[in-house]
Amino acid sequence: MNKKAKKLEKHLAEIKMENVFQKEELKDELNTVLFRSFMEIEGLQLPLVVILDDSIYSIVRTLVIGKGINEKNQKLVTTVLNELNSTYKAFKYLATNNGEIILDICIPCTEETFDPNLVRIMLDVAIKNLNENYRKIIKTVWDEDKTENVSENK
Repeated sequence: MNKKAKKLEKHLAEIKMENVFQKEELKDELNTVLFRSFMEIEGLQLPLVVILDDSIYSIVRTLVIGKGINEKNQKLVTTVLNELNSTYKAFKYLATNNGEIILDICIPCTEETFDPNLVRIMLDVAIKNLNENYRKIIKTVWDEDKTENVSENK
């Protein structure tokens, strides 16, 4: 297991949250370890994963919406995500080629400078942000009237 993962595992035990995450060690060249869990937003359990490896990057990734982006709503969804991205420095909303919306938090650090408490703090910030913006994102994805108007204006 990589050093960042060991630090996070120890921190989770210290704060009595070791049972909140499921650890998965990948057998790859970067010694990747995934810590999987969920965050509750609007009564829904959104999957999240903390990705720790031997690179300079540590990633906290949340699946906000699975398979929600399509040809009709893509332009409007992209506009809303870009608006959110210009507002928040710490993380970015991304639209995947599979039509998913994910929220990524990138924490650059070496194994020596990795602070597991920062992961928890950033999760708290992400939860706050999603609680403030989830309805707007969902409404943008599923509001047929708005997406049809955008398609007609092409």
